[in-house]
Amino acid sequence: MILTQEQFQKEQLAGMPPAVEGVTLTGQVVIVTGANTGLGFEAAKHFAIRGPQKVIILCRNERKGQEALERIKAETGFANIELWTADFGSFESVKALKDKIDALDRLDILVENAGIASQEYETTTDGWETSLQVNVLGPALHAILHLPKLLETAKKYQEITPRIVMVSSDVHYWATFPAEVTNVPKPLEAMNSKETWKSTNRYPESKALDVMFTRALQALLPSITCCSLNPGLCYTELDRNTTGDAAKHISESREKFAFTSEEGSRQLLYSAIGQRDREAEMRGAYIKFSQVSECSDYILGEEGQKMQGKVWEEILDILGKVDERAKGIIEKHLSQ
Repeated sequence: MILTQEQFQKEQLAGMPPAVEGVTLTGQVVIVTGANTGLGFEAAKHFAIRGPQKVIILCRNERKGQEALERIKAETGFANIELWTADFGSFESVKALKDKIDALDRLDILVENAGIASQEYETTTDGWETSLQVNVLGPALHAILHLPKLLETAKKYQEITPRIVMVSSDVHYWATFPAEVTNVPKPLEAMNSKETWKSTNRYPESKALDVMFTRALQALLPSITCCSLNPGLCYTELDRNTTGDAAKHISESREKFAFTSEEGSRQLLYSAIGQRDREAEMRGAYIKFSQVSECSDYILGEEGQKMQGKVWEEILDILGKVDERAKGIIEKHLSQ
């Protein structure tokens, strides 16, 4: 699929479908990352009112996370909310969650929502360009560390198929990967260089990488459903550090076309609990406006598939070196 600006505007103006109804989450455990504000906060509220055993919100800032927790309790009447803290811009921070993950009695839904849109080239303490780590490598490590618990849940509660939900974006249709990235064995290593970084392209690139990761992950996990999604252009804090002409353009677009955070969060909810009677259709799917859609022609094409294969192997190699436990999970569950 190719997405034009005209199609994008038409879809935004058509309105967001209502939230999924008629699905309860009795006994289930849900984790939502980036849940102190925006899409993650609203999604956590949607999950809470559907009666799960527990909703865990994962936030970078403990104070803001605690404030979000109290607001969710007050606005939904659901009390069993738990706060975890982690910064996806730090591998050590994500790794520190492993004991908490292992202590869960089950895990049914994992929503990877944390992300940033950077206007400047910056690197994390781990040496990765910030968007690559926060939007791609951090969520990938987080998801992989949860795999044993998700697989254990799938085996123990066979009436439920656990889901991993990766928040991507329709901007992935507009990602362009230069030859110096695609024509090398390690695309992420090449993308980590300042010479291949462009502020207008890095966020779309990262969202395309999220779609690729989700599709590759799904291919190796028959008992778990993995999908990525587009929440639409919404009023969120994603671009809070954007300034100048870029900020002006985003502001003008939002005034014309944007959904509220609650409206956008309905796609996180749909990807997590929608089409339970047609689970096979959701496996590896890209979701937008509450239906399975095609991802970009590039990803589906020959060049995109080559890129996906290289990115997948590189992510596994990077994360296996970052954490011995992740390496063990990869070897046990993600090795063909």
